[in-house]
Amino acid sequence: MTVSGLTLLSLDELAGRYATYPELLDVLRARGQRPDRVGRDLFTRIAANISLGNTDDHARNHAALWDGRHLTLAPAYDIDPCRAPGWDANQAMAYGRRGERASNLASLINISATYDLTRPEAADIVDRVITSIRDNWDQAVDHAALTRRQAESLRGSRILNDSTTDGLPRVTPSSWGPPRT
Repeated sequence: MTVSGLTLLSLDELAGRYATYPELLDVLRARGQRPDRVGRDLFTRIAANISLGNTDDHARNHAALWDGRHLTLAPAYDIDPCRAPGWDANQAMAYGRRGERASNLASLINISATYDLTRPEAADIVDRVITSIRDNWDQAVDHAALTRRQAESLRGSRILNDSTTDGLPRVTPSSWGPPRT
């Protein structure tokens, strides 16, 4: 059975705007099949949402699979590069226990301990997410049958917007070139 994040957090539609990733993490740790992995998995999902410009990451857009005994984070779905193409954006759900929600990967790395990750582990996850987007960009554009104009409109404005990678020393988002050292 699939259970939405909203249901997992015992929230209704009106209270759903107060849902947070750490609360979802706590539920999945308490009732999950692999509580040792869920922090890494959820952190990776947040990094992907930020990188892809998906600021529509509210609780109904997360789910877990229930096998009768344990919850397992369901595969990601409803990913929409909808962030406004500017410098300031926020995730729908806070990813930090103090309400941090800025759509910025350096800010996400700063709260990595929440997800039982060291800063180097978190930085490695962020690096892998960015590299995966860059390495698979052309194939994803072809698969989605985007025109060149549509692809260019997304790349750098919504997906890997400069503000999402601001503060990451190893990333050069505007050039989509090799990482800085």
